[in-house]
Amino acid sequence: MDSGSPLAKLQGQIQSLRSSNKNAILGTLNELRSEGNVAILPELFQAMLVQEDEQILGEITQLLNDLKDKEAAEVLAKAIANPEYERIRCTLVAACWQNGLSYSRYIDIFEEVLVSADYEAALEAFTVLEEAVGTLEPQDRKSLSSRLESKIKQVDDLKKPLLAAMVTSIKEY
Repeated sequence: MDSGSPLAKLQGQIQSLRSSNKNAILGTLNELRSEGNVAILPELFQAMLVQEDEQILGEITQLLNDLKDKEAAEVLAKAIANPEYERIRCTLVAACWQNGLSYSRYIDIFEEVLVSADYEAALEAFTVLEEAVGTLEPQDRKSLSSRLESKIKQVDDLKKPLLAAMVTSIKEY
């Protein structure tokens, strides 16, 4: 396989991200900004789990925040739902509202984060849900509102106002 093929390029990027060479990793992240492939996202999530360098973590986060490929929405949503990524869930959810992609197809994932995750991740999920509500069908909004309303009593006191505000926001739409 020639080194110019997309697969060879992807394999080289993965190898670089898995290396301990900070300059190589930063160079690859910079390259991904202009010519990234959605297939690299799981590698970025893995790097976030093992990486300790703040600059590298910041660059990965910024890259996720700037995603524009519509296919990335599904990959991010699935990662958020994956327990393996619980430690970076808040960052992943924040990237969803930062990058402006549409997540209305994954509303149940963000609902689950709002209800079950820690307050910081729940707050990020609230923002994603707030942006997605307008694109939902009226019956889906009503259903989401009912589900959240029924869960208000089940969440801790810190999150009760968040769920109540989301229910109000949905009903006012």
